Amino acid sequence: SLFMQNAGSCGHVTATAMATLAVTRPLKAPELQPRLLRGVACRAKDRVPVHNRSVSVIFSAASVAACAHLRRVRRVSLTRRRQSAQSQQALQDFDEACELEATRVPGCDRPGNAWELGSRVFSRELGALLLSLRGTGFSELSEWLRRAFKLPELSAKRCPPAVLAGLQLDVDKVAERERERGVPESSPFVKAIFFVLCWTLDRLYDGRPIQKFWVLETVARLPYFSYISVLHLYESLGWWRTPDLRKVHSAEEDNELHHLLVMEALGGDCDWFDRFVAQHAAIAYYWLVVVLFFANPGLAYNFSLLVEEHAHVTYAEFVDANAELLSQVPAPPIAIEYYVSGDLYYFDKFQTHRASESEESSWMPRRPPCRHLLDVFCNIRDDELEHIHTMQALQHWWSGTGPFPLPEDDRPSLGHRKDWIAWSAKINELGRDAQKH
Repeated sequence: SLFMQNAGSCGHVTATAMATLAVTRPLKAPELQPRLLRGVACRAKDRVPVHNRSVSVIFSAASVAACAHLRRVRRVSLTRRRQSAQSQQALQDFDEACELEATRVPGCDRPGNAWELGSRVFSRELGALLLSLRGTGFSELSEWLRRAFKLPELSAKRCPPAVLAGLQLDVDKVAERERERGVPESSPFVKAIFFVLCWTLDRLYDGRPIQKFWVLETVARLPYFSYISVLHLYESLGWWRTPDLRKVHSAEEDNELHHLLVMEALGGDCDWFDRFVAQHAAIAYYWLVVVLFFANPGLAYNFSLLVEEHAHVTYAEFVDANAELLSQVPAPPIAIEYYVSGDLYYFDKFQTHRASESEESSWMPRRPPCRHLLDVFCNIRDDELEHIHTMQALQHWWSGTGPFPLPEDDRPSLGHRKDWIAWSAKINELGRDAQKH
């Protein structure tokens, strides 16, 4: 403004316009340029006589240049705002995709109440279902449902490692191994349910061993939840207290959980259909075992014995048939953490058969190798054998035909018997001294 107060000629107007652009451009302040140019034009119009044609022409040229630059600045500003909005939207979409990807991993969900957890899982599984419909005759329906439920754009599902595509499992050879070992005795009711379960898994997962193992491990860990739930109820009602037995079942469930995590690391839960089958079968299996444990605990343990026997034989056949390929694949980190480098308390706790058969001085904890997948599946096979021995011992104990499966030195939850006797003797002695005084 100070400069324009002395501007009395067209040269000054042009110089002012050029100076304005030269000053504002290095300052990288495009938002100031429109204001300054507008001020230049207004001052020039007031100062320059209209009858002066040359001045008017030069003023018009300067005004046109200023307006053109103003329009360009506005377009640049608008473009930048649009790009900024698009960048913010892209970042928001990326964050939502990361959150969606995180919720696909079990155990990584954000905490919440039952409605929040259920709705998140419902949206996740609905998206996986709609994704499975793409490329079929229901592609349009899949897209319509995605928009109706306001789901984000579906990304490609996770696939199992390609190196595992050559793994094989012959169900006929598994059945032959079971006949050679002999199926444990059971009631017709339990055998019928067990036969339906095995037949369904063999038919649904023929040629897909890792997916079958994931479903099998999902179902196999549920009985331990059932046992612990009923035992907690017994303690709450004051009927019976057995913390040692609950510890064993917690360790067994933890072992099956790590089997499940190994199968998830290998892509056993990638397909929506497999998760649907496993989770619904697990819910039904949980309540079935709860009812059996209420009615006849020995029969409930017998059911688990049949399932663990089938799992052991299946893993044994799988290891023998795929030993060469499995030995070439490194062990997943979760297996190394469980068998080698992690806290091995639960791993030692569930192996009741080894502890009961060995004397205290000669018993050595089991420390299996974990170099590659062959070692991992051999360890899982041997774990299932330990479950078999524990279920057999518990079945005989509940039936009154065998001792408690835990050795005496592995039952310190309520203290050792000899310690209680010594403590009571001291208390009685103090009581007698108090009576004398």
